[in-house]
Amino acid sequence: MAPGELMEDHRVYVDEIGRMYRIKEPVSLSEPPKSLRIARTSKPWSTYLRMLGTVIPAFFLMYVLLFLVIGLISLEPGIVLMSGLCSAPLVFFILSLHKPRLVHVQLAVPDEMGSEAHAISPGISLRTPMKTKFSRFLVKDDSILDVPPNRQLWGIFSAVILVGASLSVMLYSEVESLEIIAVLAFILAGIPIWFVGFSLPVLAWWGTSNKLLGLPTRRREAEAWLMAGMASAFPAFIFNSLVAPELIPFDSDYWTQFSLLAVGAPLCEEIFKAMAVALFLPYIKGPKHGFQVGFTVGLGFALIENFQYIGFSLLGGPVGLSFTILVRGIGSIPGHAVWTGISGIAIGWMATDKELKAKLSWKARSMAISAIDIAEGIGIDTDGDGDLSGFDGPRPTMDEAVTRASKETDESKPWMILGEEAPEGNQTDSELGADDFSLTYEEKRIYQNKPGFQTPRGLAPALALSIAGHSFWNGSSFLSLSAAELLGLGELGSTLAVFSWIIFLIFSVLFVARGVIRGVNSLE
Repeated sequence: MAPGELMEDHRVYVDEIGRMYRIKEPVSLSEPPKSLRIARTSKPWSTYLRMLGTVIPAFFLMYVLLFLVIGLISLEPGIVLMSGLCSAPLVFFILSLHKPRLVHVQLAVPDEMGSEAHAISPGISLRTPMKTKFSRFLVKDDSILDVPPNRQLWGIFSAVILVGASLSVMLYSEVESLEIIAVLAFILAGIPIWFVGFSLPVLAWWGTSNKLLGLPTRRREAEAWLMAGMASAFPAFIFNSLVAPELIPFDSDYWTQFSLLAVGAPLCEEIFKAMAVALFLPYIKGPKHGFQVGFTVGLGFALIENFQYIGFSLLGGPVGLSFTILVRGIGSIPGHAVWTGISGIAIGWMATDKELKAKLSWKARSMAISAIDIAEGIGIDTDGDGDLSGFDGPRPTMDEAVTRASKETDESKPWMILGEEAPEGNQTDSELGADDFSLTYEEKRIYQNKPGFQTPRGLAPALALSIAGHSFWNGSSFLSLSAAELLGLGELGSTLAVFSWIIFLIFSVLFVARGVIRGVNSLE
C-alpha cells in the first residue's frame, strides 16, 4: 500500500514515512442536557429588520391575493394564473426569512477519562489542550425576543414627529427660501419618515408590553404571532373590499361609508384577529399569556394596515404625514393590540382547560397524519422515510393524548443574551428570566397596587367588547367632522374640534390599555 493512502477499512491512514494512524469515528449526535444554557450576542435591531422584511412583501401579497380572489369569482384563468405566479416569490421570501433554525452545539467538558482529539465529521476535528469529554447535539433556536430599549424606540419616534412638524412649519412660512428647503427636504426624507413612522411604533409597543407583562418570550414564537396578525389582515381586506359593500342597505354614500367604518371593519377585523389568536390555543398557558399573544397579533395587523395608511398620507405632504404617524403610532396601534388582547384573554381562559387543549392538539395531529397517509397513498414520500407506507410514527388515541398532556411540563432551554445592548433591566451575562423583562420591584409594587380592568372570560362577550371598542373609535372619528359642521363651527373650529376628539380617543385607548394590562397582571 502506498504511503499517504487509506487502508481497506477506511479508518487507518499511512503517512509518507509509513506511520499508521487510526481515524476516529465522528461523535454521534446525542440528546442535549436538560441544564443546557446557550448564549448569543445581543442584536436587538435584527428583529426590526426581520419585521420590515416580512411586512413589505406581505403587503403586496395582500393585493395579489385580492386579484386572485377576483379572478376566481369572475372565472378569469388569466388573472388567476398571473396572481399565482406573482404570489409565489413573495411567499417563498417570507417563509425563507422565518424558516425554523437549528443550532449545532458542540460541547467539550474537562474529563480525565476523555481525549485531546475528537472527530466531529469527515474532514473536521477538534483538538483541546487538555483531556475532554466531547458531545454534540441539535437544539431549536429558542432565543429570547430581543428588542431595542424602549427609550431608543420612543426617542427615534419623537424625533421623526419633530422633523415632520418642523418641515410643516417651514413649508407654510412666508419665507420663500424656507419653503424651497422644506420641499426639497421632504422629497429626500419623505420615504424614510414613512418607513420609520409605520413600523417603529409597533416595535416600541411590542417592547413596552413585554416589559409591563414581564413574560420572557421566544423570538420565533413572538414573530409567529406577529405574522399571524399580518395574515389576518388578508381575509379582512378581502371582506372589506368585496363582501361588506354588498351588504350595506343604504343608498347614501355618507351612510354607506359610515357603516363600513363603524360596523363592517370592526366586525370582520376583530373576528379574523381572534381566529388568528385561536390558532395558538394549544400553546397558550393562561389568560395573561393569551393577552400577550392577542396583543402581538393586533400589532401585526396594525403593522400591515399602517403601511398603507401612512403611505397614502405622503400625498398630504409633511403635515398629513406627521399627523397620521402620530395618531396611528400612539392611538390606532395600541387600539388594535388591546382590542385583540381582550379576545386573547378569553382564549387564554379557554387554554386553562388542559383536556380541551389536548383534544385540539390531537385533532390537529390526526389531520396531519391523515394528510401524510393520503399523499403517500398517491405515491408522494411525504415523511422522507424511503417508503410509501404512510405515517410511521406513533398514533396515540385521544385518551392517550389527554393523559400525556396532564403530565407534561414546560422544559424549555433558556438562552442568555450577551452584549452591551441587552434589553432594559437585564444583566448582560445572566440568564433571562421573567424579572429581567418586568418592572423593578418598586415599580411593580406601585403598578400592581392600582386597580385594573377585568375583562369577560367568555369568548363571545370578550369579542363583542373588542368590536364595540373598535367601532366607537372608527364611528366617532367619522362623525366628529359632521358634528362640528352641524354646529356651524367653521373650517378652523371644525379642525380644532376633530383634533380635540382624536386626542380624547387616544387618551381613552391608552387609559384602557393601562387598565387592561394591570388587570391581566393581577391574575397571576
